Amino acid sequence: MKPDPVIIAINRYRAARAEVDKIAVREPMLPNGNPADETEEYATWETANLKATDATATAWTEVATTQPTTVAGAIALIDCYLEIWSERPARLAYPEASRALRGLRAFLRNIAD
Repeated sequence: MKPDPVIIAINRYRAARAEVDKIAVREPMLPNGNPADETEEYATWETANLKATDATATAWTEVATTQPTTVAGAIALIDCYLEIWSERPARLAYPEASRALRGLRAFLRNIAD
């Protein structure tokens, strides 16, 4: 059986998020604890961070716009959404959540017929 495309998208999204987390902890800091934002090292870090953040946003868009094809995929989508909702303020998560829930609704309507 072919894997559910939403599970593949979720795995890509989680990998992209992990990369952002990995980069975030390497933010160059001054001895006083402030970001070393006027250094070349910081500029390099910031470029990598922005690239990773953009990749995460793209991966989330793929999750939010991919309709599950299995019950396992629908459950994985709900789980992924709940993870994000618990980590992000509602005002930031709402637009993506709406797209994800529309895909979930379409899937559930298909299996209900």
